[in-house]
Amino acid sequence: TPDFYCNYAEAHLGLEQFDEAIKLYQKALELESQHAGAHNNLGNIYRHLGQLDAATVSYRLAVKCQPDFFIAHNNLGICARAEGRNDEAARHYEKAINIMPDYAEAHNNLGNVLLDMKKSARALEHYERASQIVPGYAEAYSNMGNALRNLGKLEQALQNYEKALSLKPQFAMAHFNRGVALDELRRPEEAIKAYETAIDLDPNYADAHNNLGFSLQELGRAEEAITAYGKTLELQANYAPAHLHLSMIAPDENNIELITTLLQAESNSTIDRALYQFALGNIHDSLGQYETAFQHYQFGNRLKRETLSYKASDYTNYVDQLITSYDKSYFANKPQSTVDTQRPVFVIGLPRSGSTLLEQVLSSHPQVFGAGELTAIGRCEVKLAAELESGLDYPASIESIDAELIEKYARVYLEEFQDLPESILRVTDKDPGNFHRIGLIKTLFPGARIIHCRRNAVATCLSIYFNYFSEGNEYAFDLSELGQYYLDYCRLMQHWATLFNDDILQVSYEDLVNEQESVSRKVLEHIGLEWDAACLDFHLNRRAVRTASSVQVRQPLYQSSIERWKHYRQYLDPLLEIIEQ
Repeated sequence: TPDFYCNYAEAHLGLEQFDEAIKLYQKALELESQHAGAHNNLGNIYRHLGQLDAATVSYRLAVKCQPDFFIAHNNLGICARAEGRNDEAARHYEKAINIMPDYAEAHNNLGNVLLDMKKSARALEHYERASQIVPGYAEAYSNMGNALRNLGKLEQALQNYEKALSLKPQFAMAHFNRGVALDELRRPEEAIKAYETAIDLDPNYADAHNNLGFSLQELGRAEEAITAYGKTLELQANYAPAHLHLSMIAPDENNIELITTLLQAESNSTIDRALYQFALGNIHDSLGQYETAFQHYQFGNRLKRETLSYKASDYTNYVDQLITSYDKSYFANKPQSTVDTQRPVFVIGLPRSGSTLLEQVLSSHPQVFGAGELTAIGRCEVKLAAELESGLDYPASIESIDAELIEKYARVYLEEFQDLPESILRVTDKDPGNFHRIGLIKTLFPGARIIHCRRNAVATCLSIYFNYFSEGNEYAFDLSELGQYYLDYCRLMQHWATLFNDDILQVSYEDLVNEQESVSRKVLEHIGLEWDAACLDFHLNRRAVRTASSVQVRQPLYQSSIERWKHYRQYLDPLLEIIEQ
C-alpha cells in the first residue's frame, strides 16, 4: 500500500539514506498519485538537499491534493523565503495560519519574513503569538528579541534573548543575537563573551566570528579582530562583509585575486558585489593605485545605489521645512524648557568630518564620557512628532509644542545618562545626523553646547563616497547627489548659526590635526571644563568606537588624510560642478 512505502521511506530517512527514501515515496505516488503526505515528505527531502525548485513542486502538489494541508503551505513559505520571494512566503504562512490559527511554527515563520520586509511591529505580534501557543518556544523568544532590537527597544530585546537561553542554554543563535544587542548597547566587552559562547557551541558559526571581529575592532584590538575575520573567511571564503572589514584595517594586495574571483560568481547578491568592490577599492588605495581604486569605489557605489529609492529633491524640501519651521519667530514664542543642564554636548557634522576624532579627544578628559552615536534624540523626535496635535506634518507641527511635552522629552533624553557617576560632568552625543535636529535640541535644552565639525568639502565628500554605509546615508552613493546633499547641509548649518551662533563652536578637522592642543583647549572652554593633558594622549583611550574611524583614532594624529582627496581630483567633476558653483 502507499502507506507501507511511506513508512518504509521514513525508516530510510532516519538513516539519512535520502536516495532510497525518494524512490520509496515515488513508489507510493505511483500507487496513489493524490497522496498529499508523500508529496509533502518528498518536498522535505528535496529541501534538505538544497533542491528548492523540486521541493516547491512537491509542496504545490501536496496542497493541490489537499488544499487545507497547512503544513505544506508553511513549507511553501519556507522555500519562497529562501529564494527571496518574501511576499509569496508571507501569503503561504498566512494561509497556513488561516487554516490552523494555533500553528506556532507558521506564526514564527511569518514573523521572520515580516522582519525581512522591515515590518518589525507586525513581526513582533506573530512572535508573541507563537510564544503564547508554545510557552517553551525558544526560537520565538530569540526572534522576538530581533524585532524589538529593530524597533530600538534594546533592553527588552536583551530580556527576550535571555528568556530564549533560559529555555535552551545551548542555543548558539540566541547567544549571537544577544551579542548583537549588547554591542548596540555599547557594551562590546560583554558582546565579545556572547559571540565567543556562540562559537564554542558552534565553531563553524561564520556570523559570530565576523561580529566578534567587529567588537574587537571597536575596542582597538586590531590584531585579534584580524584573526577573527580570517577565521570567518576560512569557514566561508565568500563572506563579503569580512573581506570589507579586513580591507579597512589590514589591506593586503594578496587578497586582490581572491576577491576578484569571488566577484564573478553569479550567486552574489547586489550588496555582496558592492562590498567586494569597496574592499578592492580600499586595497588599491592603500597601494597608491588611485585610478584602479576609484573605479572599484565607483562600481561599488553604483551597485549600492541600485538598491535605494533616494530622491535628492525630497531632502532639499525637508531642509526647507526645517528652516521654515524652526525660525526666529518659533524660538521667540515657544514655551521655555525647565530642564537646566549642561551635561549633554552635541558633536555634529557630516560623516567623516572628524567628529569621531574630536570625541576621542574629549572623552580622554576625566570628566567627559563619550557616548558615541546615540539615537536618543532621533527617537525623541519620532515620538514627539506623533504627539503633536497641530494637524500638520513634522516639522511644521512643532508650532504646537507645549511646556509639558518639552519637559517630558528633555527628561526622556537625559535618561540615557542616568547611570553615569556624578563625576562625569559632560556626555558627548556625536550622531553626525543631529545637525538636522539642532532646532529640537535647542527646544529641549536651550543652554545646550554644540560642536560643529567641519573638514575640507571635497575631502569630506570623497571620504563619505569611499565608505560603505550598510544603512542610512542614502545620499552617499552618487557624486552628484552627494554634492547636492552637501549644499543643503551647508544651507541648514548657516540657518542654525544665524539663530545660535554663540552656542555652536565650529571646529576644523585640519586645525585639530595641525594644532591639536590649542583646538582642544578651545573646545573644552566652550563646554565649560578645565584643560587636562590627558586629551593629548587620546590615542591611548581604550573606549569602544563604533565608526569607520575605529582604527585611526587609536593612532597619533597624522597628516596624510588631509591631502588624500587630491589623488582623486581628476575623477570628481560631478561632485565639484555642484559644490564649487
